[in-house]
Amino acid sequence: MLTAYGIAAVIALLAESDRPERTATILILLLIVMVLDLLAMLYARRILVGPTIIVLQVLGAVLAVLQVGLSIQLILAGLRTLGVIPG
Repeated sequence: MLTAYGIAAVIALLAESDRPERTATILILLLIVMVLDLLAMLYARRILVGPTIIVLQVLGAVLAVLQVGLSIQLILAGLRTLGVIPG
């Protein structure tokens, strides 16, 4: 499903696109993502059998920890740039 953030990202990418090739690439990538999303929804019951659920839960937890670490790193870099913290 395309969220509001996804629509905003597509609009921003298309607005900055200066060549028809880049616009075509953006639209093709969008189409690929939407088809993959559709396939994932259609085959969700088949995908989520057996140990797959546990693997996806562990992967989700690992990615969540990595995302938190990245956000903290970006916050600290921004504060260093502003001179709020030394570094």
